[in-house]
Amino acid sequence: MTSALNSDKHDKAPATPAETTSGDSVRVEAPTAHREAVAALPFRQPPVPVGDWLAHGEAPAEGQPVVLMHQTALLQVVAHSRSDTSCELGGALLGHTYRYKNSVIVEIKAALPATSADHGPVHFTFSADSWSKLHRDRAAHYSNLDIIGWFHTHPDLGVFYSSDDVVVHSAAFTLPWHVGLVVDPIRDEAAFFGWVGGALSPLSGFYELPERQPKTQTPWRVVRSSVWDQPYEVRTPSDADSRVVLARSGRPRFSGRELGLAASAAALMLSFFLIVGGVLPLQRRVNLLETTVLNLAQVSLAESNALTCPDPRLRILTPLNGQAYAAGSTLQIIGTADYPEARRYQIEARPAGSAEWSLINRLRRDTSLGLLTDWKTGELPAGSYEVRLSPVDMNNIRLANSSPCLVTVNLTPVAAGQP
Repeated sequence: MTSALNSDKHDKAPATPAETTSGDSVRVEAPTAHREAVAALPFRQPPVPVGDWLAHGEAPAEGQPVVLMHQTALLQVVAHSRSDTSCELGGALLGHTYRYKNSVIVEIKAALPATSADHGPVHFTFSADSWSKLHRDRAAHYSNLDIIGWFHTHPDLGVFYSSDDVVVHSAAFTLPWHVGLVVDPIRDEAAFFGWVGGALSPLSGFYELPERQPKTQTPWRVVRSSVWDQPYEVRTPSDADSRVVLARSGRPRFSGRELGLAASAAALMLSFFLIVGGVLPLQRRVNLLETTVLNLAQVSLAESNALTCPDPRLRILTPLNGQAYAAGSTLQIIGTADYPEARRYQIEARPAGSAEWSLINRLRRDTSLGLLTDWKTGELPAGSYEVRLSPVDMNNIRLANSSPCLVTVNLTPVAAGQP
């Protein structure tokens, strides 16, 4: 067992963005939506004094969330990661997020294993069924905890974020405090990943909350890692792979016509093998990831906007119901508008409590999980607004028996000196 403990106790608070600098990093201002989401977090005292936390790896770098993992959650991840080292496993991290002094604390209290049919020796992702079951299990056993991240294993592969991991995190774990834990149960290595300045990055380390015993329960060594976000590439043959060999006399063994026919046949065979061996598997992989993204988005929606958008053919995915955004900003309204007999779709807004709707935009085509329109809040005063998506006929009258989608958006005033 290898411990990543740098020091058993600290007598000062974990490093915060205002207190930590990195010589090889450039400060990147977080996107406005991330700043607003963090600003809406409550202030709270940690469960135990910071001096009692056990440190693993390095102190959080500038702009990174502070991960505080209970020993209970840690042991749950260890047990699940070692239950089968022949394939990748995963699950959800549960807990709460809050602000303490200048830091964002991601407090992980439990880990919930996932059962996914889409996993193997070198990949793991959430299917729609596994994601739905995770939500049911959380409601049944940890109803007081939120899903604040995920974990998965890389048995004997090392610790890093693959391009597939980036897709899953970007689709299902979009809040600025959402984190991902990668564990190699063979090498006993681990690392956390999260949003830093709006980009997925490895986190420097994490803290262990010793609520079960004063000594560390962490069997992993925290390692420096990386995020692999490069697209898949199909290798093309080099010139050396397709050169023509000449006879020792310096003359071709075949006539020019024969060589031409042979080259054409070789090119045809090469194209065939590239399609079968490269393009088709790549296309299947892209389709799989695309399906995963759509499934995760739709299931995640079930806990937020689906309550006010009961018809899946008329749904606003973002903005989230009840979410706060800066007044004057431009909001992208993303969702699905695919209703039978609809000739157009109207997207309208009104101040909460008002009887008058104002038209944001009118769509003339169906859209399946895509950009519906941009809502320029412009000079709208801060306050609560309702946004409605409705199917209409040629006369812009809402179709009978249709249930429009309605979400509430809070526009907050921009603080002085803020862009």
